[in-house]
Amino acid sequence: MKIFPGVFVYISIVTILSFLTYHYFQVGIFATVVFFHILHYKLHLKSIYILLASFFLALFYFHIQFEKSIETPSDQEQAMLISFAEYPSFDGNKLSGTVVDQQGKKLAFSFYGNTKRQMDKLKQILQPGITCHVIGKLELPPEPRNPNAFNYRQYLQTQKINYLFKAKSISDCSVGEKTVYHHLLHIRNTGIDRINEHFPAHIAPFINALLFGHDENIDPSVEEAYQTLGLSHLLAISGLHVTIISTFLYMILLKIGVTKEKVRLILLIFLPVYCVLGGAAPSVIRSVFMAWLILYLSKWRKLLSSVDALSISFIIYVLINPYIIYHVGFQLSYIVTAGLLLSKSLIQQIQGFFKNGLAVSIISQVISLPILLANFYEFSLISFLLNILFVPLYSIFVLPLSFIAYFLILSFPSLSGPFVSLLTFLIEYPNKFAVWINGFDHFSVVLGKPPTIIVILFFICIILCFILFEQFRFNKIKPILFIFICPFILQILFMKYSPIGEVTFIDVGQGDCIFIRLPFNQGNYLIDTGGVLSFAQEEWKKREKPFDPGESIVVPFLKSKGITKLDKLILTHGDIDHVGSSGVIFEHMQIDELIVGQTQEKSNAEQEIIKLARANQTKVTYAFNGLYWSQGKNQFFILAPEKNAKASNDASIVIYAKLGMKRWLFTGDIEKDGEEQLIQKYPNLQVDILKVGHHGSNTSTTDRFLKVVQPKVAVISVGENNLYGHPHKEVIERLEDDDIKTYRTDEHGAITFTYLFDIKKAKTMIQE
Repeated sequence: MKIFPGVFVYISIVTILSFLTYHYFQVGIFATVVFFHILHYKLHLKSIYILLASFFLALFYFHIQFEKSIETPSDQEQAMLISFAEYPSFDGNKLSGTVVDQQGKKLAFSFYGNTKRQMDKLKQILQPGITCHVIGKLELPPEPRNPNAFNYRQYLQTQKINYLFKAKSISDCSVGEKTVYHHLLHIRNTGIDRINEHFPAHIAPFINALLFGHDENIDPSVEEAYQTLGLSHLLAISGLHVTIISTFLYMILLKIGVTKEKVRLILLIFLPVYCVLGGAAPSVIRSVFMAWLILYLSKWRKLLSSVDALSISFIIYVLINPYIIYHVGFQLSYIVTAGLLLSKSLIQQIQGFFKNGLAVSIISQVISLPILLANFYEFSLISFLLNILFVPLYSIFVLPLSFIAYFLILSFPSLSGPFVSLLTFLIEYPNKFAVWINGFDHFSVVLGKPPTIIVILFFICIILCFILFEQFRFNKIKPILFIFICPFILQILFMKYSPIGEVTFIDVGQGDCIFIRLPFNQGNYLIDTGGVLSFAQEEWKKREKPFDPGESIVVPFLKSKGITKLDKLILTHGDIDHVGSSGVIFEHMQIDELIVGQTQEKSNAEQEIIKLARANQTKVTYAFNGLYWSQGKNQFFILAPEKNAKASNDASIVIYAKLGMKRWLFTGDIEKDGEEQLIQKYPNLQVDILKVGHHGSNTSTTDRFLKVVQPKVAVISVGENNLYGHPHKEVIERLEDDDIKTYRTDEHGAITFTYLFDIKKAKTMIQE
């Protein structure tokens, strides 16, 4: 029985406020005070006390859960008996998945196969419930090594996983005790295989995503288009799926004579089963849980509103796993559903199928905007228009036809052909259209990652706009639009026109990549891009999508800073670990000027990049000592290479800069000879911050060079556990002997220096 109207909605809101207060105390307290001040005029004092108690209980609960200490495991290898909790994933020579140890704890598991025969055998035998003896190391999942990067540790915690197990060997696999859950996973996997057999390879992943929540193997270009254009939600199992399949079952069972009470019982059993078959993603759990609650309480004629069902499912979900709040899918699923439910009266007043669809699309896109910006840093201007086309297509045609096609594949395979062909047509051509539209960069708006206070302001302004529009409609459209654009203006001012300058040594592994941002949007520069050396591999070992630091690290970092244009891309020399990701940078960024050294020869990689620059109408400048430029009070001088120098590490572009009232020296990969030439040519060269040459190799950073340059701070860009043994022990000792504060990307992650007038202390991703 309700204590007061809307109790579950209010409790879910104070749960969010307590979470916010725990992580961002001042912002959370401010939002909480405002919320309770508003409620003071709406609810009785007793209700306020109940909500205050809920707030402090939730705050206490979050404190207990998030402050739990997770022990650092031993570095020693250990033997373990594990059981596979799901079907593992195979990508080249890598096997990964979720396993359960003997204590029942979930672990993220990985193993690299030595032979194709070994991996083929594992593919045949590994399935949920299989137990194996493994030897390997237990590790903590890595935390982000760059600002605003994907937090893998946090992501695993949303799945109640605290450790990785990296296996060196796997043996003695046998069938363990199979549970109902394992059998359901087998049914799901069999269904996925059936779809793969009957549909073309480029269409099957979409059908599998719609039916089983299995979105692997989607063409990367299509996947990127769906993400950028705000169409990814179409492939997530949601309330629409639950409604369609529940209605279908309900009608069929009634037709064959099953009583309504038994139908209700069957649906109550079926819904959790469908949750497992659908992949148990947050959106699936939410929609199934809401439907189950409403159906369950209907027995006693206690009609539960959809908003209450949503609120109860949210509260229980968070109580079971508080880390789930960090999950982007969870955030989007609940906030969009809440927005649509609370706007129900507004939507119902809009007549006409097209107008109604437009309203639903606009509300969904607007309410999800703050979350999209906080996690992906961009949104598409035409997202809501595309949703008007794609949502009906998937809702009315693709999804129902997918269920019918799958039913026919299981029952009458020979009759499924026309449906497979029709679905192929309905998916293939819209996908091509999405990829084509995504090619127009001006439809995408990159605003960067907003701070928490601006995210909250976005939500406040959006809610206020909905309230005002419901009351006044188009009569007050100008003030409504003004309120709506206010947080956008603040975000643009905060991100693009900030008075704070920045120099970040991005952690790209074994390579160099340095980002320089001048105050007030005076210039954005990137020195080198990172890159991965590729070695010849057997075909079976190759990954479906090889790691590229530009794609995975540099581009997301730049977008999180609100950057879509680089004024200068400076490539110090032609080694792959400095220029290998340049192609990806050109693909995602507008680059006004490419600067390369004026050397006698160019590596194949450099030649390709220069061709790419010219194809993109980017100015190409060949740099040599004596060139310089300035922007405001910021000055840059090219000290090397000599004009037409022979290509080598010592022919790297060396830049002396004055930024934030400090003197900088960016040295590329120069070695002993290059350093000697520098100090002979510039005997009074002294700097405050030195980018150590050649990743700390012993062929660079000589004692004589340090004595002349006299840096106070040194930064070494180097890969963790790299094959070259960088940085060399002797280099570290030289820096220590000269009392030079040293930062290393392998130990500290990305290193960021910010300045308003003067450089403050460096901020590192991994604390010392």
